[in-house]
Amino acid sequence: MTQDSDDGPGSGAPRPTPRALRRSTDPAQRVRPVDWSASGRPPAVEPSGEAASPGSGTVLETASTSAPTARQRARTVELPRPVPAPPPGAVHSLRPEDPRPLPRPLRIVDEDIRTVGVSGLRAEQIVQTIADPEDAWTADSGASDHFLRGELVAQVRRADNAVIGLFSTRYALSVRPEEYEPALDIAEEAAGPSARGGQGTRHPTSRRELLRRMEGEGFVVTPGATHGRVTHPDHPGLVLPFASTPSDRRFTRHAVAQIRRVFGIDLRR
Repeated sequence: MTQDSDDGPGSGAPRPTPRALRRSTDPAQRVRPVDWSASGRPPAVEPSGEAASPGSGTVLETASTSAPTARQRARTVELPRPVPAPPPGAVHSLRPEDPRPLPRPLRIVDEDIRTVGVSGLRAEQIVQTIADPEDAWTADSGASDHFLRGELVAQVRRADNAVIGLFSTRYALSVRPEEYEPALDIAEEAAGPSARGGQGTRHPTSRRELLRRMEGEGFVVTPGATHGRVTHPDHPGLVLPFASTPSDRRFTRHAVAQIRRVFGIDLRR
């Protein structure tokens, strides 16, 4: 009677004896350990050609215990050439030394403007609507703002402060979503905290101080009976009305916001 092997009936393979297993090499000894230090060098190898096992007494060299070799590479990358200057029409620049301020002067280009229900508008009407609106709201997830004054609504793109739409008030209100974000004081809120006297004031607190700051920035103020005109030699075509006898106590703050919105010049200190 013959004894069947554990490999299955009819396999014919004899079952290995303990003596035969004692002379064989453990398969785990033939597995090369993984060097998780990522030093770029293969693990240490015993003279017999087999990789060292954890219990064989041979220590694997790692990046933290061994000296650097020629195969190691620097982790910093240097640009082959200096960063080129941004194009003149770029809205943003990654260069910290870029002298161009973030606020931009209002840009009115007929080819870029979509009109609905309005025609024959003068540039001064558009500027006054944006500078001193009766109502305003944000659209396109904050990409543009709508300014309403009288029968005109002007749409301004925030990225470059360019007029991209002129609509009749009736049309603009009919397409305005039911839920919208009011933006009547958007420029004033961006100008900083409310004006107050004393140290720490960022806005001019009087008309005289406001005019002094405007003169320092190169503005030209032409007086008038009720409203004067504010112009700047570097921005021809932009004219801002200026109250000759302001009565609102927030006049200076409002004027700073208007100048920043139209001319892109910040008068805060």
